[in-house]
Amino acid sequence: PRAAAPAPAPPAPAATPAAAAPAGLTPAGVTMLPGGTLLTFADTTSAVGGAKSFSCAVLAKIALQSTAAAAFKAPAGVCIPYGAMEAAIQEAGLTAPYKALLEKLEGTPVEGGALDDACTEMMSLVGSVRLPPAVIDAVAAELGTEDRLIVRSSANVEDLEGMSAAGLYESIPNVRAKDPEHFGKAVAEVWASLYTRRAVLSRRTAGVAQSAAVMSVLVQTLLSPELSFVLHTAHPLSRDPDLLVAEIAVGLGETLASGVRGTPWRLQVNKKTGEVQTLALNNMSEAMVVDPNGAADGKMIKIKVDYSQQALSISPLARAAFGRCLAAIGVLLEAELDGAQDVEGAVVDEDIYIVQSRPQP
Repeated sequence: PRAAAPAPAPPAPAATPAAAAPAGLTPAGVTMLPGGTLLTFADTTSAVGGAKSFSCAVLAKIALQSTAAAAFKAPAGVCIPYGAMEAAIQEAGLTAPYKALLEKLEGTPVEGGALDDACTEMMSLVGSVRLPPAVIDAVAAELGTEDRLIVRSSANVEDLEGMSAAGLYESIPNVRAKDPEHFGKAVAEVWASLYTRRAVLSRRTAGVAQSAAVMSVLVQTLLSPELSFVLHTAHPLSRDPDLLVAEIAVGLGETLASGVRGTPWRLQVNKKTGEVQTLALNNMSEAMVVDPNGAADGKMIKIKVDYSQQALSISPLARAAFGRCLAAIGVLLEAELDGAQDVEGAVVDEDIYIVQSRPQP
């Protein structure tokens, strides 16, 4: 696969500021912006948009400078910052019950189902609120009305060193900004995923107060990849820094993340020597994709995969070339981001895209 850096995106138009986030709901290290704010990557920091949004903004800059074997692209995106959810809750007149439920989530015992009930009630409350229309219009102006988008979590309690929370919060693919009903619902579902039972218990285990967790939303152009991959730039078991391990599947990254039965292609690459070892061939029976002729309704479909037509299955040379290309990108990201990384990416029309990178646990 080849890769090349894209041209810089123009600044996103800002929506007209609405109500500020309610007082008393600003955790340490977080800057809550007024509801109605939309941030370009150029204006996104971890303080206003979380580590994931900031990482994607940094990846966009690295992509512009990446060259030769380590060249890659990064999808366009914008950030709906911290404070937007709280402002939407305030606009709906739900701040008092929201604060009461936060307190309830803090101390409710796990036994007896009370915590489950409180989580369900909180997710229902948060899932009922909506972005101001001006924000959705601003997203459309930056990312287009026709392009399919993915709406992703970017909490202050994920993608951190020692607390990756990978897969804990929601991502909703396949929506369009021109459809405010599905787009607004997707954003609200991401906000509400902050309060799933699993997320609440994870924070309890980590000693993080429920009131200290906040959610921003990362919106990116949805790729339609032939392949998706996850890289561990240091061996995930032995921790050998010279060995990169790649897991690769057909279709969207959700194929790897959603528990589709089977084993992905698994490659191990020595970053010093370039030696590529095939650890496993793909036998996943299905792939997750977006129906190009279907509605942009937040849903995916499963398709059967014919591995006799897949170069990574039939050609050792293809596996070796791809593995070395991924290793070159992994080395670049380790150098730019100061350490071993868990990396998510895709191949679209033979171009390599990097969509996310977080510190490797």
